[in-house]
Amino acid sequence: MDIEPFFDNWCYLRTELGWLDRVLATAVARQRKDTKEIEQVARSQADRVTSHWWKGIVSLEGTISSDSPADMPRKGGSGLSYQQQMEAKIRVSQQHGVALGLPTLCQRLSLTPFEKNVVLMALAPEVSRRYSKLYNFLQESNQSAASGLPTVDLVLRLLCRNDGEWRSARLAFATDATLIQRDILRLPTSSTEPFLEHPIKLTNQIVEYLLADQPDVTTLDRWLQKNDALSVEPPLPALNLDTWKPENLKSGVDTNTVLQINPTLEESLWSKLVLPDALLALVKHLGDRIQYAQSVDQQWGFQTGDTADSLGSVVLFVGERGTGKTTAAKAIAQQLQVSLRSVDLACLNLVEHRQLLLDLIAEPPTVLLLKSAHCWLGRDAVLAALQPFLAARHRAIALTIFATERKELIKPSWQQHMSQILTFPKPNRANRLTLWQEAFPAQISLADDIDWNALARLPLRGGEIHAIARDAAICAAASHSVSIAMADLRQACRFKGIKL
Repeated sequence: MDIEPFFDNWCYLRTELGWLDRVLATAVARQRKDTKEIEQVARSQADRVTSHWWKGIVSLEGTISSDSPADMPRKGGSGLSYQQQMEAKIRVSQQHGVALGLPTLCQRLSLTPFEKNVVLMALAPEVSRRYSKLYNFLQESNQSAASGLPTVDLVLRLLCRNDGEWRSARLAFATDATLIQRDILRLPTSSTEPFLEHPIKLTNQIVEYLLADQPDVTTLDRWLQKNDALSVEPPLPALNLDTWKPENLKSGVDTNTVLQINPTLEESLWSKLVLPDALLALVKHLGDRIQYAQSVDQQWGFQTGDTADSLGSVVLFVGERGTGKTTAAKAIAQQLQVSLRSVDLACLNLVEHRQLLLDLIAEPPTVLLLKSAHCWLGRDAVLAALQPFLAARHRAIALTIFATERKELIKPSWQQHMSQILTFPKPNRANRLTLWQEAFPAQISLADDIDWNALARLPLRGGEIHAIARDAAICAAASHSVSIAMADLRQACRFKGIKL
């Protein structure tokens, strides 16, 4: 399919503003509908202010019609999302030498899609007063006194779909955020109003650059360099990632040592990993791809330029907590006798996400586990430097594991970047019996009254089974018993709210 480039910068802006028009039209229709519903029963200003409490409890007769464009049927298209179509047209336009102001700004500052849309919303009132009136209506502002600029609250309401996105996106307006530090956006420096009511204003120089017929990249670079001195801060300390090391791991292990490891150095984690045979074979192959890569390429002659982009593995582990994803990663690291570098992305803020990516690029680990993968691979949570990072991981003899509980949390376009997507199922009854029998260390004494079949009937995951086994040991120790009995397991289950 041939993609036509944008004719000029204004042609591009009209397309982006057309997208904003649809977003605003939907928001206006929704607000009108809510207002009609409230006015049907509201009898005072207090009723209107507290409508978010009683609305939904009070039954409203009839159906309120909506003129939202989201309810209108859509014509068939190319199958690509709006964002994908825009990215393709932008690439083609730049290849044809068409200067596009906002895309160039995004590329220079590695802006996220959310930050790009913030700039677009702030730019719209500089193009037409119609946007100012729409913003005032959606913000329920006094038309004569309102600024006509979008507030932080309005931007977050329109561009965020849930609380998680709202919390992450709010950091884009912090004092150390890119748009503020580089003097692209300006917020009031002193105000008695809540932060959410602060209006968002683009600096005049950026407005002139974005609205130019032929945006001058040199002018933009001078502006950004001018503000570099204002944004220079001491570098953030390296993030303390969770590092797991196999027992007897020797420092300074070279490649030859990795290829000749002795699996008898410690108890193998593969024996503790209870998975379907086909899945277990796939997981083991991920470690083999690293362990035997150099010998196969150099000694068996498979090293060619065609394989340079597929030396490493970038995989997605899908499964609920306790289904063995972390244990599988540890087993691979143990097989290779290297450290496992692991971090839960949900525990980091936006600034720390960027710092983590820089740390991983500077010191790439051999085996990397990134939990809560949706924070990087979700539909609206994409870091600008993530795609080059993934490309580098594909080219390195290394394993990158993204872990998530549900596959649908990951954007389909990012799923295409995965070498494999492996699903970790809940253990069946036979698997649970094995997990229970392996949950207790060999040195522990077990009473003869333990009903293994009753334990296996409980619909638990591996992580839950190990937690109950440990609690049962604590119960036995607290009662000064020399062995773990069925009574200890029942008590541990009661503590977890499980009936045995």
